[in-house]
Amino acid sequence: MGAAPALEARGLVKEFRGFRATNDVNLQIQEGEIHAIIGPNGAGKTTLFNLLSGFLKPTAGEVTLFGQRIDALAPHEIVRRGLSRSFQISSVFPTLTVRENVVVALQAGTPLPHRFWTPLSRLEGLRDRADEILQAVGLSDFAGRAASELSHGEKRQLEIGISMSQEPRVLLLDEPTSGMGSEGIARVAALVRQVARGRTVVLVEHNMSVVAELADRITVLQYGSVLASGRYDDVRLDPRVIEAYLGDEPGEGGAA
Repeated sequence: MGAAPALEARGLVKEFRGFRATNDVNLQIQEGEIHAIIGPNGAGKTTLFNLLSGFLKPTAGEVTLFGQRIDALAPHEIVRRGLSRSFQISSVFPTLTVRENVVVALQAGTPLPHRFWTPLSRLEGLRDRADEILQAVGLSDFAGRAASELSHGEKRQLEIGISMSQEPRVLLLDEPTSGMGSEGIARVAALVRQVARGRTVVLVEHNMSVVAELADRITVLQYGSVLASGRYDDVRLDPRVIEAYLGDEPGEGGAA
């Protein structure tokens, strides 16, 4: 038998007072791939992300990370197992500097948050590592600036840096290019490809040009169920996908 998928959902169901937000979702994310999840508003994408990352518990089914079940774990425990995520809504601390945002995230993975008195010298290594992360996400020049001063696209870069602070093997990105102009989209798409080196990336994304550029495989959700899954060039030609999401022309991008 081959190695277990990096991330897998089997028979995943989530009900809210009788409404099924996800319905028997089966999903396999292979190690090292960039996998995009698309679908219109209400398709269940964010619910699925919340189930995969532990922010919601499934009504039925299970989630495994490299073959080990994680659906009963708390989100912070899942992070320690090697899965990290970003959110659709900005989640940075606006009054802290860009560097301090990353240092706070780095502290979460050490005993330091549980100690009231911490010598400044103990933080020096975290600052050095924070600067390495900021360089990786293209924000070195903004390290001492308040996070509130960043543009929308720069905040997305910072959020990806924060997600990387725990050295995840699997990184979930929720709408990383949402609300951006063409320049910001190109910059973040390039960053996603860069951070995907040596790790698995799963992204919810509405921009089909970004999906076509980045994704090794895609999964299409409709009404909480998987409509199609496979390589982009195959899925985009599926008549059901063309009709439901991409419009009449296979090459045209639609809302996802």
